[in-house]
Amino acid sequence: MTFYDTLPVALEWLVRLALFGAVCGAVLLHFVMEPVRWRLAYLDRTQGPAQAGRVRDILFCTTVATYIFPFKIGLPLRMGLLNRLAAMNVRFIGTVLAVDGLISLAVWVLAAIVCVWLGAFQWQPPVYVWVGAGVMLTVVVGLGVRRKWASGGSAQWSQALALFRDPWRRMSWAGAILLLDVSLYWLRHALLVLLVTGQMKWALAGGSAGLVATFAGIISGLPMGLLGYDASLLALLGAAGVPIGDIITIITLNRALNIAMAVMLGIPAGIRLGIGTGLVGILRKLKDIGSGKERP
Repeated sequence: MTFYDTLPVALEWLVRLALFGAVCGAVLLHFVMEPVRWRLAYLDRTQGPAQAGRVRDILFCTTVATYIFPFKIGLPLRMGLLNRLAAMNVRFIGTVLAVDGLISLAVWVLAAIVCVWLGAFQWQPPVYVWVGAGVMLTVVVGLGVRRKWASGGSAQWSQALALFRDPWRRMSWAGAILLLDVSLYWLRHALLVLLVTGQMKWALAGGSAGLVATFAGIISGLPMGLLGYDASLLALLGAAGVPIGDIITIITLNRALNIAMAVMLGIPAGIRLGIGTGLVGILRKLKDIGSGKERP
């Protein structure tokens, strides 16, 4: 018996529609989070809304390519457009991308570990989980305080932060926004599982499974996290008891919403930037710029 079986037919479809709208809202907020993070954490307030608007359009536009092309094209593409169209210094762009990437990786790793750790309570006695967490924390701290690592890493980190005004405040903004963004991944997948299955007991597990699977897709380096995301979500939700057909529906819906939202935001942004006038033309131009065949 599902959650929907307790509702009248008319109310059931209203609830399904509300859940679908909430999922769409979570996807939209994910795309909006990146330009907000750049605006609050990395751009000077003196640059004004016009510069923030150009950066926003570049981020939206390159997101379309990021979902289709590997990140080895996406990074040079983003750097080239920010340098040419937003008149940003290449060194500053590289520093922002590096710092933002490190903060993003740290937040994702922490979130994935927490989800796996909490999930482990379902299969292992609590004492084993706590001991495992303690060992993991000891290893991480031990690696972090090694003198050789600390001296070299801290010097490079200081050089990077020297390019920012009030760097720790900016990094705090970036970390807070990234944490909210990652939380939205959890919420999105929990709502998707509830929407498709109607089972509240699977929704909570689905949120954690979706977050861990998304992280697996990110580190895979493939467009849209192919294989890494799909295989991980299939395994994790399958272990929770979700039927295979429902899992495939969840994966398909998530990918379709990501692509649709990227196109809805990225194509108008590409038109505003003068890159092209349609999806195919903009994608072709972005690929040529990212591979170095054409200048922005």
